[in-house]
Amino acid sequence: MPELPEVENIAIGLRQRAVGECAEEVEVRRPGMVKGPNRGRWRRLLAGVAGSEITRVTRRAKRLILTCDTGMTLLFQLGMTGKFLLEPDQGGSADEMRRKHTQLVIHLEGGPDVQFIDTRRFGRLWLLDCLDPDDPDPAMEAAGMSRLGPEALQMRVAVFRRVLQADRPIKSLLLDQGRIAGLGNIYADESLFAAGIHPMRRCRGLTDDEALRLLREIKAVLRRAIRAGGTTFSDFRNAYGDMGRFRRRLKVYGRQGQPCHVCGCPVEKTVLAGRGTHFCPQCQTPAPK
Repeated sequence: MPELPEVENIAIGLRQRAVGECAEEVEVRRPGMVKGPNRGRWRRLLAGVAGSEITRVTRRAKRLILTCDTGMTLLFQLGMTGKFLLEPDQGGSADEMRRKHTQLVIHLEGGPDVQFIDTRRFGRLWLLDCLDPDDPDPAMEAAGMSRLGPEALQMRVAVFRRVLQADRPIKSLLLDQGRIAGLGNIYADESLFAAGIHPMRRCRGLTDDEALRLLREIKAVLRRAIRAGGTTFSDFRNAYGDMGRFRRRLKVYGRQGQPCHVCGCPVEKTVLAGRGTHFCPQCQTPAPK
């Protein structure tokens, strides 16, 4: 599932190509993807978008936000396999597969089309006419979307320490979007490894130094992943069709049984909070009892 670095890279690509362009038409090929309070009148709302200019492309956690000069917002939740592509069709089997799984197309006046492709069909679209891209949370929550915590990249130390006042495993908390927004399974595992903290450590048991180190590593890992274009295992591509390059830099995620890059001890995998969790038992020792 795309996490913060992947969504940020999609936003960067769309910002470069789509902002300032007029949307001639927004073609929804799978009406079931439209959610929220305006789903009953989505055709009329999208008809009003035709001819409008895309003024901003922003992101809130893992949600992508496209704002038009009419005030209408297209808010996407990418699901497990959702991605946007700007490349024009070149013909061949790859484009036939793309057309088969294209759920939505934004036809730009200057081209190429913006295609939302989603093979697993878990992607969702909300049409909101009252969303402030600089403060989107009130409109998202009013539309029935789950509440988001502070952005992982902007979180302050004092706020992070308050968030850690919970009696639960630290990995579980990092995945809770209502407490910290943007982290997913890959970058939670990588951040905990970089900070030398075992994923089963209890949040309240972390020292001030460990909390500071973990927050610093969360931000560092996310920034490195953004610069590397995100992580691709199978589906993720940026808006230009390029795969993320961060996979080759992963230290523990997906490396169970392989030697740790630091100590040589085999990386282990367990299940925590319903998610596969990777860690080095030597570098990330549990807290003493």
